[in-house]
Amino acid sequence: MSKTAVIAVSTGCLDYVEINTNNLFIIRCQIEIGENSFRDFVEINANDFYDQLKEDTSLVPTSSMPPIGEIDATLHSVEDAGYESVIIVTISSQLSGTYQTCKMAKNAYEGHLDIHVVDSKNAAISEGFITIEALRMIEEGSTVKEIVPYLEKLSLSRRQYFLVDNLRLLVKNGRLSGAAGFMGRMLKIKPILQVNDEGKIVPFEKVRTLNKALKKMADQILSDLEGKENFVVTYDTSDNKEGFEYVFNRVEEAHPNHTYYAAPITPVIGAHTGIGTVGVAYFDMDKARK
Repeated sequence: MSKTAVIAVSTGCLDYVEINTNNLFIIRCQIEIGENSFRDFVEINANDFYDQLKEDTSLVPTSSMPPIGEIDATLHSVEDAGYESVIIVTISSQLSGTYQTCKMAKNAYEGHLDIHVVDSKNAAISEGFITIEALRMIEEGSTVKEIVPYLEKLSLSRRQYFLVDNLRLLVKNGRLSGAAGFMGRMLKIKPILQVNDEGKIVPFEKVRTLNKALKKMADQILSDLEGKENFVVTYDTSDNKEGFEYVFNRVEEAHPNHTYYAAPITPVIGAHTGIGTVGVAYFDMDKARK
């Protein structure tokens, strides 16, 4: 049986999740703050990053995808470790050029790996969950031909919502599709956004206050989950502990026995969401496995 590894992108927040496997490799995006550049998580983690944003509210951090040279070097490390095939799971191709860069690295690679690149159509820990599923299937002995189609179905089996305390960075960095509908009263609303089936961030609903937005988002997830029995929930936040705990407790009280994953939003994503974001998503596992 072919020995398979998984390469994840740091955007999937897996640095903040305990994963016991040797089959995972992580390529890292860069965060630029002023004239300084940092490798995601390795040189700046979530706590340090959000502390900087609190100290200087005028900061406009930006991000850049993993360099193609780093991707190539990681592929060689995978092959040198004895793997014959590798699955690269990337952040949504609608939010970053990382997917296309990984495809370029695959086409330029001069080794002998069987390389597969999967567009997760997700971001943050919901992106990470798709990698976790790939690792689970490898441990269970599934083949690449079985894993890749499943991951592609899994990426479309989720509903993902998040609210941001301020749209400033999402708009400045161009990551919000259809922003015009929000811009007129941007400072007076707490928007709930959605990652759609294409992997784009789009407006979902405008809410006047943070508490009402949290309640609406929790209500929406609970409504979506009605009648579903086999699902996985993911939670993330950029330094909004109270908001995170509210949404988490609402869902967990209603569904105490399901699997969930939670993680802080890593800096390369937080560079766009800013402080105060709370996200929640669920994966319909029955739909993914049909």
